Amino acid sequence: MIYGAYERTDAVALRWRGQIQENAKQLAFSHLLPEMNHNEINGWQFPPAIVKQCAAILLRDPDDHQRVSLRFDALAQILRKARVRPIVALEGRGRSLLARMVSLVYLGDWTSYYLALLNGTDPTPVPVISHLKQILASS
Repeated sequence: MIYGAYERTDAVALRWRGQIQENAKQLAFSHLLPEMNHNEINGWQFPPAIVKQCAAILLRDPDDHQRVSLRFDALAQILRKARVRPIVALEGRGRSLLARMVSLVYLGDWTSYYLALLNGTDPTPVPVISHLKQILASS
């Protein structure tokens, strides 16, 4: 699960999700703080056997609003209690928000590439998408 902050790392979280799905051929989901605190946070309770197999990536920014930063901290605490492992908090590098976002995108792209290799799959072909296009073209 990849979490970003509204108007800060929200687009980066979407990029991470898409790259992991496409390149690593692995399910990935993303959501935004503070919105996920109103509903999704409850979903980390069941089923516990699956929750314990999940990882969380928290895409933070040093200029996150203080309340958002507190929400990230609280989320990490709740996820630890739910036995989510690992929980990884990442901040981009750079002086501007754009530079920090690009550095996180870069890291996410490489993460998806190496995750594909760990999964034993080639990150470049997208056979399921190609198959979908064939089905749609023949309809």
